[in-house]
Amino acid sequence: MILVRVEDRSGVLQRVTNCLARRGFHLLSCSVGQGPKPGLLCLWLRVGTGPQPPDQVIKQLSKLIDVVSVEDRTETDPMEWVTALVEIRRDGDEMELEAALQEPGVQVVRRLKDSVLAAVAGTPEQVEVRLGQLRRLPVSDWVLGRPLALGEGGAGQAAAVGNRQVSGS
Repeated sequence: MILVRVEDRSGVLQRVTNCLARRGFHLLSCSVGQGPKPGLLCLWLRVGTGPQPPDQVIKQLSKLIDVVSVEDRTETDPMEWVTALVEIRRDGDEMELEAALQEPGVQVVRRLKDSVLAAVAGTPEQVEVRLGQLRRLPVSDWVLGRPLALGEGGAGQAAAVGNRQVSGS
């Protein structure tokens, strides 16, 4: 499993997959998520290298202009990742709302007249902390997705972990 952090720009996923295809690598699975900072994406790739050495994938991806970092995570333990959607009413302190939306791991999905829909992503612990902070605001609804395990294991693809799926207000 390879973790590629890229700048969140139009066409970046296409540039990454084109690089792999030009070099004869086979993309076996791909998961894309919000990065640790606004403007960054994390791409989790499982790549078949054929007869080429596995480190060639890292070298080739590192050359791309939008790529911030590339890490081989094949030998590391899987990481759990969770996403929650939160709808926040705009009848509270607008400055407090905007500050909360700028926190790492929080991304605005849609701004509506009376509310804002935000996605919160990260490890289960990070998401729980962010949700605790957001619950101080006038939250009208939220849903928490099931955790995913990212990393090599079994079939090597992202797999559901546990059976936690919660929604509430």
